[in-house]
Amino acid sequence: MKKRRILINNDFYNIFQVEPPVTDSDVLAAVDRLAGTQVDTLFLMTPTGLAGRKGDFISPELIRLYEHPETDPSIRNLMEFCAGGKDPFGMLVERAKQRGLEIFASFRMNDTHYLDQIFNPWIPLSYYDNLHHRVGPGGSRGGAELDYRKSAVRNQVLAQIRDAVIRYPVDGVEMDCTRNCMFFPRGSTESGFAAECAPVMTDFVRQVRGVLDEAGMRVGRRIHLCATIPGSLYHARSEGLDIPLWARLGYLDLLCLSSPFVADFDRDVQDTRLKTPGVQVYAGCDRNCQWPGRPVPRETYRAMTMNYLQQGADGIYLYNVMIWTLDPKRFPAMVLRHGGQGMSDSDRGLMYELGDPSTLEYLDKLYMVSHAAESVDRPYAALPVTVPASGEVTLRLRVGDDVAKAAAQGRIKAIFLQAVSSDCADYNNYTLKLNSVDLSRQYAFLPYADKPAEALLFPEPGRSVPPPPLENVRRHPVRPIDLHTGINYVTIKSYKDAMTITDLELAIRYQES
Repeated sequence: MKKRRILINNDFYNIFQVEPPVTDSDVLAAVDRLAGTQVDTLFLMTPTGLAGRKGDFISPELIRLYEHPETDPSIRNLMEFCAGGKDPFGMLVERAKQRGLEIFASFRMNDTHYLDQIFNPWIPLSYYDNLHHRVGPGGSRGGAELDYRKSAVRNQVLAQIRDAVIRYPVDGVEMDCTRNCMFFPRGSTESGFAAECAPVMTDFVRQVRGVLDEAGMRVGRRIHLCATIPGSLYHARSEGLDIPLWARLGYLDLLCLSSPFVADFDRDVQDTRLKTPGVQVYAGCDRNCQWPGRPVPRETYRAMTMNYLQQGADGIYLYNVMIWTLDPKRFPAMVLRHGGQGMSDSDRGLMYELGDPSTLEYLDKLYMVSHAAESVDRPYAALPVTVPASGEVTLRLRVGDDVAKAAAQGRIKAIFLQAVSSDCADYNNYTLKLNSVDLSRQYAFLPYADKPAEALLFPEPGRSVPPPPLENVRRHPVRPIDLHTGINYVTIKSYKDAMTITDLELAIRYQES
């Protein structure tokens, strides 16, 4: 099975987020914009009812009565386009084939978007048939996820997958478990009932594999199966997803490690590969460092990619990528007023960069410590973190760049380590150590830190939240010899008062070639 460089997940509806009327060119351009880039594979979300062809959405007449005046117009545009006899999903599949792109039918296995509303046009009618099959309190949006212990739920999802692979010559199917990774009631403990239900989900995946094999026999090729999970294998297992077993049984072809809603840059690719033999492993993230207001910076996408490729990932996977397939000039007025796109247009160039380490090698990077709670599968501190009075906290930062090689070739322009505190503006209250080197002790005749001229290490054109006050930003230059390829340890040491660190970032700036 071939390796892919960049896989992107697109939620399909955003293609119709344009000023009406939607034209064939609007739809096909979503694929055309990817042609000639390093993107190999498009994971296209498959709506219930296959893009409205089967009428699983409520009628347009009722939508006009129920929908809010500021509702995203995507569904209405989609339905009107389909009413003209068009099959947009089929159009995109055919166009991808023409352009030499792989295309997977992506299924969100338990999405809860808008399920906390009395009515929203995004919600398929089939959901109302299964209100009594919800997991209940404790889940997303009030426990609105459907309970996969119920055969009616499993059979409905299986039928949707079967319908897709029969209708369309897709290359594979993605089971998107990041929206949302809850399939069973959790009970009173972290693993609770969900882990006990793992055999139920394993049998469901066995049936999915059977559906794909049956369809593959008709077309004379294997239809690949991908599972996309948030967090780690441990997290997935606690929710009833036994990924290593699926791999050993031969059900899976690809595994994508992603993150739900907010980006996390610390996936352990090496460990995952050991536990899923025979399965290609891709890693990436969702599109927001902070929601709302701070999409992942361009330099951070580069840094994350180098990190994962250095660990041995087969390629990079990006979730909910929209702007790459859209034309901002066609956005409707509602989108221009309220936003909704996760990446600025300046990031479109990433699709020419992220698939090849040689392309990325000497491009500027911004490594970040993720904002994520400490857990059993993350037995080290994450952000935000409280540093006790006269104490210290150590964070882990994995770097993919070969800094020593770049420095030997004279390619390093500057390296900076930066910390942001939400409650400390006193530079003399704390110091930063990188791999045990106290960065404030290297300069005998300088203060512990200078206030930087700007708070951001790189421009962030897509950012809408204000940067932190300069007094709360501490920045140190770093010698290349003190930074390692792989895992680095950053210690924040308090001299007196307790404090909170909200951000920790490492910038590598390269000389222009």
